[in-house]
Amino acid sequence: MEQIKILFFALCTFFGIEDGRIYAEKTTITVSPKEQYIKIVQNDLFSIIRTEKDSLFTIQQWNSLTNLKDHRSIWAKELDNFKIKNHNLTALESHSKPVLQLSYSNEKDLRAMGIWYDAEKKQFSINHIPQNNIKTEHGKLEGNYWVFSADSTFTFSLEPFKEIPEPYKKFKKPLKAIVLKN
Repeated sequence: MEQIKILFFALCTFFGIEDGRIYAEKTTITVSPKEQYIKIVQNDLFSIIRTEKDSLFTIQQWNSLTNLKDHRSIWAKELDNFKIKNHNLTALESHSKPVLQLSYSNEKDLRAMGIWYDAEKKQFSINHIPQNNIKTEHGKLEGNYWVFSADSTFTFSLEPFKEIPEPYKKFKKPLKAIVLKN
């Protein structure tokens, strides 16, 4: 079983942008087995800024992402099996909470996200990685896996940057502060 993909908390990876610098403090994932969609909501975007070049690069990435609305979005190759892909990126002046929704036709498509389906047990599972700070009211932890019933919609959240190493804390900057400053 693969680990949860970085896609969930690194915004640029959804759109095939390499060396992405925009991350989410918290990402909430909802999977609806009956309607066959997965919804990803990213909260409190930030970047690691050490130099002015990092800041400019982050601004450039954000501008590229927000301009995706104006023309056909280019999605990451890993998402090819998702038949419908939608995104909503709001302006940072108000509140930025990227919302991405993907529709799938086969439970196996979710493997691209690190979500596995066991048809015999009628359940989905994801790897339990303590550093990801996974929280859920819909699943249960069984050994190294979070397990969810395939009979109903389930939600889990990730906060992989909750315990960021001390040396990086001073470089962590809210995206809003970076973009609006320039």
